[in-house]
Amino acid sequence: MKFCKYLISFILMVSLLFALGACSGISDPSDSAVYISVDSKPLTKEYIGYFFYVAQSSMLSEAGHTTDNSTDEDIALYWQTTEIEGKNAVEVARDVAADNAVFQTVQYLKAVAEGILLTSDEQAAIDADVASVVTAQGGEEAFSALLADMGTNMQAYKQIITENAYISKLYSTYDANGLLDISDAELLAFSEAHAEEFSPDMMLDAAKKEKFNAIAKQWEKDAEIFIDDEAMKQFEI
Repeated sequence: MKFCKYLISFILMVSLLFALGACSGISDPSDSAVYISVDSKPLTKEYIGYFFYVAQSSMLSEAGHTTDNSTDEDIALYWQTTEIEGKNAVEVARDVAADNAVFQTVQYLKAVAEGILLTSDEQAAIDADVASVVTAQGGEEAFSALLADMGTNMQAYKQIITENAYISKLYSTYDANGLLDISDAELLAFSEAHAEEFSPDMMLDAAKKEKFNAIAKQWEKDAEIFIDDEAMKQFEI
């Protein structure tokens, strides 16, 4: 279940949600089904649905499909015929969604375990950001309908945005404590390996984020993770 080129970082880009007109869905799921759990915490179908939609958007973007250059038929053909590492693209999207949902949850639970809390001002800023997105998308009813088309809902959306704040604060704590320090030799090696991906002024920050993600991957290895691959097949495009 490892398609690393599509793995997202600990900060989800909200704009990615609205980049393409892909529709995701879940066929006749049982509300009691456990698709994924992390350390006995079950992830809701709407929570996973968010990551399933983001996975679709990322894969379509990687393939060069946009709303400007691709018809619905083009995108449907992509999902029907494309294979990645010998797997159908839809299966890959499910795998990527599962991997990213697990990775997000592992980091959030670690932040909580280490005592990370949001201040009232930080929570208010999150609420304001969500309200701004809702307004930009035409109001709560229109935005809720849009989220439903994506296979998620407002509760899951707010949960993920809030988790991102916890993870970002954990990252900042680790950085302030020197746990993400990058030596000159490490930075040089990273810069040479990623010269085409990041500008020089972004290279140190990118190297620190990679180091944080490597630490988080160890947390993931130590976590108790359950993924029901058969149940995940209910996520369809």
